[in-house]
Amino acid sequence: MTQNSVPAKGKVTARVAGLLIGTVMATLPWYVGGPHAMQHLESFWNCLITGVAMMAVAGTAILWRRAYWPGWVFLVLSLWTVLSPDTLSFQMPEMAIAHLIVGAFGLVTSVVWIRRALGRLPADRPVVKGRTFRDCSSTERTLYGCVMVVLGFGYLMALSYMYMTHEGLSGKPGLSVQDVAISYYGNRSGTKLEAMLRGPMQGYRSQQDMDQFVAWLKSGADEAGYNKTIQPIVEHDCAKCHSAKSGMNIPDFTTYSGITKVAQVNTGMSMLTLVKLSHIHLFGIGLVAFVLGFIFTLTALPTWFKNVVIAAPFVAIVLDIATWYLTKWDPIFAYTVVVAGSVMGLSWGTQIFVSLFQVLFPGRDPESEQPAANA
Repeated sequence: MTQNSVPAKGKVTARVAGLLIGTVMATLPWYVGGPHAMQHLESFWNCLITGVAMMAVAGTAILWRRAYWPGWVFLVLSLWTVLSPDTLSFQMPEMAIAHLIVGAFGLVTSVVWIRRALGRLPADRPVVKGRTFRDCSSTERTLYGCVMVVLGFGYLMALSYMYMTHEGLSGKPGLSVQDVAISYYGNRSGTKLEAMLRGPMQGYRSQQDMDQFVAWLKSGADEAGYNKTIQPIVEHDCAKCHSAKSGMNIPDFTTYSGITKVAQVNTGMSMLTLVKLSHIHLFGIGLVAFVLGFIFTLTALPTWFKNVVIAAPFVAIVLDIATWYLTKWDPIFAYTVVVAGSVMGLSWGTQIFVSLFQVLFPGRDPESEQPAANA
């Protein structure tokens, strides 16, 4: 075996540690809950499935020493342990703390595992030095700077729209995790119409109108009450948009049959709406993440840091959209939606601000100054 070849065998300490961590994760419900381990089924199955997956990945890596991917898969499973709803909601403090401890050990093990796997790469492999903003012309830097500014303002507008459409759904001022849960899971004790009036339609009605709508809904939402109380309000404040004549794809409030479609129990977004929003977000945000990530590759920062910041939005948006569907099933997953969105916003903010700073102040290339100094 030559010095530069990839060894067939290597240290298995991290893999064995991963196997032990998976075993602990799988048995965590019995350790924390004892005879009541299956009292909370969602938490039970989350621990069991995640732990078995960790054990399977670590076992595969022990048997297949040359594989590099198990370390990355174990890293994802460790991140899920830290970011799962059981951890973030803290509804069961003992289980949440246990998840944090196991997840922290898993993250450390993953880092050691991946570093050792990368250390087995050929020592004389060609190293490609990427371009930085110092190597770009002023025209390129102008283009990149303008793109960053426009996309940054676009993201701020998206955050503003999200705030205005979700804020107040729980009946309390401000945007909370409960508002996010109501958007997808719904408010099973209320109606879609009431949620709309408290949320996106809040600025188009008076408090008196709101009280009359709520009183009508609580009284059974009968047709006589609609004709007497609700229809005059609709004709005065709502008919411009909420009518068949407007041509807009929104509920028709001008007829009793139209308004009763939203005067039912609020079960959140429909599956059709979720699928429509999913494909729009995946295509749109995927392209934005590509553009921002491509420009960020030109920054003069450590490669490992750039890789993490570039990959984070892609992982976050997939996790975010996946937990939309989970939140519709159980509102506790709204915590993961919030964390995934925060990770994406933080990584995009880092890409935009760091890239803009280095576009404006690219600095000088130390290698280009070295010959002049030697002369």
